[in-house]
Amino acid sequence: MDVSWSERLQRRLDNPLIRFAILGLAIVFSNVALGQTAATGALAGEIFDPSGAVIPGAEVHLVSPQTGDIASTTSDRAGDFHFLLLTPGTYELQVTKTGFAPLHLANINVTVTETVRLEFHLRLASVTGSVQVSSDPAMVQTDTVALGRVVNQTAVTGLPLVTRNFAQIADLSPGVATGVSNAGELGAGDTALSQITKSNDGLFVHGARSYDNNFLLDGISVSDVQGSASASGGIPIPNPDAIQEFKVQTALYDASYGRYGGANISVVTKSGSDSYHGTIFEFFRNNVLNANDYFLNRTGQPRPPLNQNQFGFDIGGPIKRNKLLFFGSYQGTRQVNALASGQARTACTVSLTTPPITNDRSAAALGKLFGGMSGALGGVAVNPDGSNINPVALELLNFKLPNK
Repeated sequence: MDVSWSERLQRRLDNPLIRFAILGLAIVFSNVALGQTAATGALAGEIFDPSGAVIPGAEVHLVSPQTGDIASTTSDRAGDFHFLLLTPGTYELQVTKTGFAPLHLANINVTVTETVRLEFHLRLASVTGSVQVSSDPAMVQTDTVALGRVVNQTAVTGLPLVTRNFAQIADLSPGVATGVSNAGELGAGDTALSQITKSNDGLFVHGARSYDNNFLLDGISVSDVQGSASASGGIPIPNPDAIQEFKVQTALYDASYGRYGGANISVVTKSGSDSYHGTIFEFFRNNVLNANDYFLNRTGQPRPPLNQNQFGFDIGGPIKRNKLLFFGSYQGTRQVNALASGQARTACTVSLTTPPITNDRSAAALGKLFGGMSGALGGVAVNPDGSNINPVALELLNFKLPNK
């Protein structure tokens, strides 16, 4: 009797040895995936002697200058070593092996969700001393196929953000588009909120909808499952001075980063260090600095009041050096905004009755029809002879299709 392919496969999988082998392979291939999470990074490397042969048993020490944390490991039989689940930041690494000169590498930058891979070539020990190495990691991530870009602290705090919202610079990543931020909106604004009713807000990655994105803050999912700032509060927006870095992963990231079909945005906040540090800031806008709207200028109307103060501080340091560190940040926003008037916030119906427009749409004819009238929202009244009608408006009114 013929046996189907699926039945033959099931019989093979029933073998305990085959199941054990599959489990072992899954564990091996998952090491790279477990090397970093949505809030951490990883560092991996290989150690060689001058001839290019691998060096097993080399001692590798990783130090964080900011926190004083020290991690140690030993290269395996293939000369490989790994440091997993590292907090994003700058590290120093030292490699030692009997018979070889010690090697020291500083300023290793570990970023969120990425694995830094390095190669080390030790020299034979001849005179007591150490080798200082300065090297940049590989530009191509060979440990993962995920696509994305890290925005570091310099960009977050240095680029001008009209509402102090980090999501305004998320569109610096390839394939990401954001809505135009409302400069007169209070606080963090709507950008990055998973708005379902507002199609122009949020982050759009490779054409996906904004509510398909997954937001993680220090590895914890903070996605807006309600899809509305009024119902759920929206996505939490830390102030830029509290953000260490963030990364927008746009495609091919694995399921450990989230459950949505859009982008994966991983935000990492700052942490304390072994030395006290902090800043005090205030960003303000007022009628002296703000420009008037173009159309308000054309009609001779003054700029609406928009006074905004965003102020705060951040401070971090040790409670017990190398043991217990702290970091805290505060930002307050105060705004006087005449732009958010009742007309902008309240839905209303307006009926407007005007004289019929005839085929004669010259300035003089329009002046006779609309002389003394002004716009629905006010403005300068039309002269009876039509001399103050905008030439562009005249061109539009006189535009006709070829068959008319």
